[in-house]
Amino acid sequence: MNNSLISVVIPVYNYPEAFRKTLESVANQTYRDFEVHVVDDGSEEDIESVVKEISDERIRYHKLAHKNANVARNYGVVQSKGEYIAMLDSDDIWLEDHLEKCLELLKEKNADGLYGSLIINNVITNRKSITYVCEPDKDEVMINYLLLRGYGAQSSTLFMSAESAKKVIWDPGLNRHQDYDFVVRYCKEYKMAAKETPTVIYNLRPKSHCDFESCIRFIKRVESEINPEVYHYYHKNMLELAKRINAAPEIIKHYRNELTYHRELMSFKDFIQIKRPSSKLQFLKLKMQYIWHILRVRAAY
Repeated sequence: MNNSLISVVIPVYNYPEAFRKTLESVANQTYRDFEVHVVDDGSEEDIESVVKEISDERIRYHKLAHKNANVARNYGVVQSKGEYIAMLDSDDIWLEDHLEKCLELLKEKNADGLYGSLIINNVITNRKSITYVCEPDKDEVMINYLLLRGYGAQSSTLFMSAESAKKVIWDPGLNRHQDYDFVVRYCKEYKMAAKETPTVIYNLRPKSHCDFESCIRFIKRVESEINPEVYHYYHKNMLELAKRINAAPEIIKHYRNELTYHRELMSFKDFIQIKRPSSKLQFLKLKMQYIWHILRVRAAY
């Protein structure tokens, strides 16, 4: 095992102080046979000086023009020379035995890749909680598993054979749901196992912005695989997020429409509260739509 080189890929964009703690957590790993590819996604702040301060010859620094984290991830994966690849976001932290435990479990499970549990650190309240992962149920497809659990396959927990990681590239067109997209496609080609013991600290920060267009594109791509209950649950959460951060009216309208797509899962009262008819005539039209939909669904069963 100690002869296996692990390549660590860290995309980074600004926030050098947070990145310093991330890089230190890699340098302090109990497993020592690794290389690190720090891929700077066109930062305006000085990231290279942090790499120089750590002063570890295993760390390689690459600077690209600013695009997004997935472009940086793909570049780092291509540069990797290891037998295995571990992904890490630039503001997350690994416990010191993360690489050691990942390599042991990957071999034990005879899997191509791992996703793992998380220690979630709320940076505002400084409170920590743990989100545990598990294997999907027998007939549960990965997208349903991920959308139900939220942090089901966060990128800093991903550990894979280099062969598989280099074949399933990260979608450079997505700025959100990047890890969901990667893991869904990965699991269609390779065996991925759950690492239940958490060795990753995910620093949760309040969101003031969300690339909803990326979210919508991703969901449209996989919507045929999503069961109705999960589809409804996901869009309810996204509508709440969109309203909380004052998203554009067309985004809120989109999530209102998608939330009522499976209206058989809603009471008529909830359906009307979301549709918000502006007149009595519109109310009556919506009522007829609701009744017709329910009858059609019942007839199908």
